[in-house]
Amino acid sequence: MKDTLPKSDRLTSRVSISQIYEKGKHLNEYPFKVVWCEENNGNSELKVVFSVPKRKFKRAVDRNRIKRRLREAYRKHKHMCKKAVESKNKSVSLFLIYMGKEIPKSDLVEDKIILLLNRLTEEITSK
Repeated sequence: MKDTLPKSDRLTSRVSISQIYEKGKHLNEYPFKVVWCEENNGNSELKVVFSVPKRKFKRAVDRNRIKRRLREAYRKHKHMCKKAVESKNKSVSLFLIYMGKEIPKSDLVEDKIILLLNRLTEEITSK
């Protein structure tokens, strides 16, 4: 299984993103926050969107660097969450937000993403 993050795994609909933020469940692991929502629509898929607030990082270069690190860590470790989603036959949408005040190191991002994905996998499988 290749560790890729194709366009089909990304959430692009503004309506879906706003619904996740309004109705979703939250998981926090500073400096990250995951808002997620699950649906029983027959097909099992895991979609994700990444966000870094403009209020905290004025320069687009900094926001893009952080999002690149987020995507990389997620891409490497999404397989554990994807297996749980496929076993439950549910559709799960994630909104991954960086809440810190400075640009994080890659190893910190990876450690926290692994923690969050493990917790999310437990939440999905416990239902």
